[in-house]
Amino acid sequence: MTDLLFSLPGLAAVIVLIVAGAVQGSTGFGFNMLAAPLLAVIEPAFVPGAMLTMAMVVSAGGMLREWNEVNRSDLTFALTGRLLAAGAAAFCLGLLSPAAFSAVFGFAVLFAVGLSLIGMRVETTRTTLFVAGAISGFMGTLTSIGAPPMAMVYQNAGGARMRATLNAFFVAGSIISIIALVVTGAYGFADLVLAATMLPFAFAGFLLSDWGRRLVDRGQVKTVVLVVSTASGIVLLARALPQGLFS
Repeated sequence: MTDLLFSLPGLAAVIVLIVAGAVQGSTGFGFNMLAAPLLAVIEPAFVPGAMLTMAMVVSAGGMLREWNEVNRSDLTFALTGRLLAAGAAAFCLGLLSPAAFSAVFGFAVLFAVGLSLIGMRVETTRTTLFVAGAISGFMGTLTSIGAPPMAMVYQNAGGARMRATLNAFFVAGSIISIIALVVTGAYGFADLVLAATMLPFAFAGFLLSDWGRRLVDRGQVKTVVLVVSTASGIVLLARALPQGLFS
């Protein structure tokens, strides 16, 4: 792990983690979307175990920083949807290639962004949170990028409520995913060591996120959500095209 840290790829990983940590601290989402695809190229060992571990810790920092803003009711309905979607996602794993799932979800995210831009308004209700939580869990299980559905539901909510509740949602989601990896033998001590080695850089980005929080809290929630969600959709499509949709 030390060899990676003091190499050019290691420097690239450090920069990616700092940026991803800053985005997560500012918005409550975006860490996996930004970091996972790039870190998988730099060093495949990052995904999924070490990536999930770092995302869990950074999200926990955001949750604790604004603990009083966590909306417990929102969280209950969103996590219920996520848990129910886990079984459906497992059942669908063999139906299409990973590239095909990435393409479908990428187009879906961009379509949702387009609807928002032409004036469609999504209210933050129990129903929309449950549905968004289910879609997020489904997408996250199949592609490792599950933030956009939850973020889209919060685009008209306050910045602190969005950040705190989304961070709590992703802490719980990461724990569920890590437990699943441990049970299946896909998470080990090496994942923990790699995460511990690189986590300080992700947390440094998180600590530098005050500027982003101020931007979001000045009424720019919708703009930030749409920009990051658009980036998510593009990343999903970019991951799909080189592999071929039906490979």
